[in-house]
Amino acid sequence: MSDQWVLWVLVAASGFHVMDEHAMGWQGWASRQLGEKFGVYPNWSDFWVTSAALIVFGIAAAMIGWQAPAIALALPALLLINAFGFHIIPSLAADRPNPGLFTAVILYVPLSVWAYVAAYNDGVFCFWTVVGSILIGAALMASAIGFLVLAKRFRYPDSQGPGSRS
Repeated sequence: MSDQWVLWVLVAASGFHVMDEHAMGWQGWASRQLGEKFGVYPNWSDFWVTSAALIVFGIAAAMIGWQAPAIALALPALLLINAFGFHIIPSLAADRPNPGLFTAVILYVPLSVWAYVAAYNDGVFCFWTVVGSILIGAALMASAIGFLVLAKRFRYPDSQGPGSRS
């Protein structure tokens, strides 16, 4: 029996992670962190759009499953990159938990490892699948920041014309 259903568990974990980040004040934390490093100051709209993209990608990865394991495993790769690069390491460096740390540690790390083990047990795990999943996951993580950086330079301002609300 296939264990690819673990990918659906990761989608649910992503929803809990969004709640964790929101409850712990992601916008203030992200503005400080990304403002210092990239000169961008994300707002709550940025948070919701990025969170929606995560959930949509997660659903797509779970639906694809082992038919394209590098794409499916890009979800746990993305979540591991997020967990270590944006939650665990920065929290240790700051000596303070950041928004999302709790679900990153409790859900993302063990469930993502489980997804790779499930792929191995189901016979779809190989070196190139792992490399591909990591590259796709890293590209997705980079795009989240990349779009914010691009928006800083190229974004059109919100409309102030007839019918718009200020």
